[in-house]
Amino acid sequence: MQGIMSKFHQNRVFTLLVWLIIVFIAIISAPSITNTLQRYSQPTFSANSQPQKVANLRDQWGYQLGHSQTINIVYENPSGKLTSKQKQTIQSTIDGLKKHQSYYSIKRIVTPSTNVSGQAQMLSKDGSTQVVSLDINPKNDLRILTSELVTQVKVPGLKSFVTSPEIVRDVNNQTTAQVTKIVLVALFIASILIVGIYFRAILAALISFITLFTAFVTSYSISLNLANRFNWAFTQYVPLEIGLAVLVLGTIWNIYIFRKLKSVLTVEREPRAATKQTIQGLRFPITIVGGALTILFGLCGLVHFDEIQALWALAITYPVLILATLTLNAVFTAALGESIFWPTTTLKPAMKASYWNKATEFSLWQPIAGFLVVLYITLPFIYFYHNSLNFSPMTNLTETSQAVKGARVLQAHFSEGKPTPVTVYLKADKPLTNEKSLQSLDELTTKLQHTSGVSDVYSLTQPGGMPIEKYYVANQLESIGLSSKQATGQLSQASNGITSNANNLDLKSLKQQVRSMAALVKKSHQIVQSSSSLASQVNNAAANAGTSVQANASKKVQRYQRQINQLNQSLQNVSSGVSQLAAEGQVIQNYGENSYNNLQNYSQQIKQIQQALKKVNRQVTSSTSQLNHIYDYLSGLQKSGGANVYYITKAQLADTDFQQTMLNYTSQNQKITTLQVVFKNAPSSTTNIKQVNRLKQQINLQLRGTALSDAQVAITGEPVTQAMTQAKMSHHFLTLFLILIIGILAAVFTVSRAILQPLYWTVTFAMSALTGFQLTYLTMHFIAGIKQFDWQVPIMAATILVAFGAWQIIALGLSYRYTELSLLDWIRPTMASYGQIVRYILLVIVILAIALTFGASFGMIEVALIVIYTAAVFYLILPMIVSSMGKLAVTLPNKKHILKNK
Repeated sequence: MQGIMSKFHQNRVFTLLVWLIIVFIAIISAPSITNTLQRYSQPTFSANSQPQKVANLRDQWGYQLGHSQTINIVYENPSGKLTSKQKQTIQSTIDGLKKHQSYYSIKRIVTPSTNVSGQAQMLSKDGSTQVVSLDINPKNDLRILTSELVTQVKVPGLKSFVTSPEIVRDVNNQTTAQVTKIVLVALFIASILIVGIYFRAILAALISFITLFTAFVTSYSISLNLANRFNWAFTQYVPLEIGLAVLVLGTIWNIYIFRKLKSVLTVEREPRAATKQTIQGLRFPITIVGGALTILFGLCGLVHFDEIQALWALAITYPVLILATLTLNAVFTAALGESIFWPTTTLKPAMKASYWNKATEFSLWQPIAGFLVVLYITLPFIYFYHNSLNFSPMTNLTETSQAVKGARVLQAHFSEGKPTPVTVYLKADKPLTNEKSLQSLDELTTKLQHTSGVSDVYSLTQPGGMPIEKYYVANQLESIGLSSKQATGQLSQASNGITSNANNLDLKSLKQQVRSMAALVKKSHQIVQSSSSLASQVNNAAANAGTSVQANASKKVQRYQRQINQLNQSLQNVSSGVSQLAAEGQVIQNYGENSYNNLQNYSQQIKQIQQALKKVNRQVTSSTSQLNHIYDYLSGLQKSGGANVYYITKAQLADTDFQQTMLNYTSQNQKITTLQVVFKNAPSSTTNIKQVNRLKQQINLQLRGTALSDAQVAITGEPVTQAMTQAKMSHHFLTLFLILIIGILAAVFTVSRAILQPLYWTVTFAMSALTGFQLTYLTMHFIAGIKQFDWQVPIMAATILVAFGAWQIIALGLSYRYTELSLLDWIRPTMASYGQIVRYILLVIVILAIALTFGASFGMIEVALIVIYTAAVFYLILPMIVSSMGKLAVTLPNKKHILKNK
């Protein structure tokens, strides 16, 4: 058994078996790239970040909206304003959607009819576009749900779109996944072609592919499983970065190994011995470079920014690549030997590097001139270096996506910031159903509306982005002012009436009437006395007449007697009438006396009433004057800024409109509310951070000292996400740059056991990279009209360039370390031989970079151009720097030579 294992080991079959097992486990344990990219496509935030705070507040919202997200259905009439019939059709379509809410995981639907006060945010000013808002909690994939909704919400004659920042980001992630798979396939094909064309050998290309594919699958699986198990940072670009690391440096290493093997086979014909000698000759530089890169990218795991922190995966990739390159290649080369180069058996002689030879001779002849040429090539681009990044997920998207089209429609008919609003969450200690809290919220809304760069703000108190007049003191002052004006008019009329009535009370005439009445009473008294005397006289006459008749009883007398009796009867009647008249005269006298007394009293009362009326008139006049002053004050106060104060009464709180707004803008316990802030412009790297910071500052300042001063506040939205990413990128990319440059310097210092010359080479590489970035920017600007790189571009470019640069500089340092020649004697032969191989490395870099463009992604094209330009500039200036700075390092310190020239 021991002999069999020894034989396996000698033939390296055991190594092949181990790798087969590793690859098998890697393939079955790692999910597909598509699923991985979708899983790690969304940005992640720390627990104390604003979006995470919003997520915590959203969980407390209630109404089953805790884990929901908002999407918009956009309807556009391309022919003009939406007609009443079209609006009814839209409503019918939404009503049909409501019947299947559970199927589509819809938790809430907000339309202009259910948000009457906030219609301004749902209907464009030109009347051609309407928005319907859906809160969804997708049980399935958002991508699938969006596709179903797109079909369901169509309205004949109108354009309809389903969009949101999350949907746009998902579309971008889908595009990234497709680009990643295409680019990885293109890179592997390019690697096969490079090796096959370089050696004109099919087997060499196939073995190189097996080695690199094994390294990629193993690295990808290990990295992903570590990320899942330990919750380490992992992003959607990590698989592509792993592929780039494996294929760039792996292809270069394979070319070195196969080239070295072919050279060794010319002397040592035995395959295993030649393989052993080849591996021994290249093990050290490969291990040194791979180990240095492992440490560098391992340190990136300490950076608190996911996109950079996720580069720890490359710290797994490079050790795996080292093992695969040194062991798997050895299995096949030891077994196949020279057959690996079939059908070509002879090594193609290396062509002389004419440019490097001429550049080296020129720089050694005129070192300062050579150095100036380097500055002439690079310094203008470095001096005018422009670095502008685009953090929008729409960077690489085209108008073919319906979500992108919907976002463009919103930008065209509302404002550029409409598709990407900022949502402010505010949680108070008590329900927001009191005047003080609502007043503070309204003041915050108004303040944010007047903040620079803000287009609209929608809130509980201003759901339409405009103040509702009936809830403001100005409107209530106007009502009070009108009431006071009416009261003033009524008081003026009363004053005029009092004056008129006072004038109508003629006291002199009344006194004259009293005197006339007194005379009448006196006359009536006299009448009564006269009537009484007359009655007495008549009675006496009647009595006397009776006696006379009795004394003279004659016929004549009897005749007279009868006449006297008649007269007596008449006198009695007269007496009776006079008695009655006397009685009535007495009544008249009594009535006259009473009337006189009453008139006298009435006269006195009239006098008092006149005095009272004059006093009341003076008070009415004074009140009228005061009300006029009050009205003038209220009118002035209404026009002043002090009247623009939100004040809602208890009756208005219970109003149907306000209750509907509460339902749309507050949580179930009414303690949490939202404000939607729409910026004038779409998120831009030039203004976004300032805009978001200004918004935070205004919120904190406005709430200070108000009823909501202790409220929890958090903001979220696409501008916030982009601002956070931009701030972290600006801060941490410099850290990444320093880690990579200092790491390369430390490695080359250690390897070369020198400081000054390796420092020049590393600075040259950094200058080449800056020049490459600027040349790429100029190219994209003038050819494609693109003024900003995708923000992922510098990171991906850095992973490629650092591998290329580390190999070049460390390999040069190793040559410098193990030479027995002086610096000047070392320069010429090293540049001559090094220039021959560098051309092939440059070819590898250029072809692999071109393969990046197969994804038809602007980001990949930018990375490709940066790599090509950097490699080309480095190829141009490295021999001049090595020669000129090497020459100056030797000649300048020679004091004797300087004094002799003087």
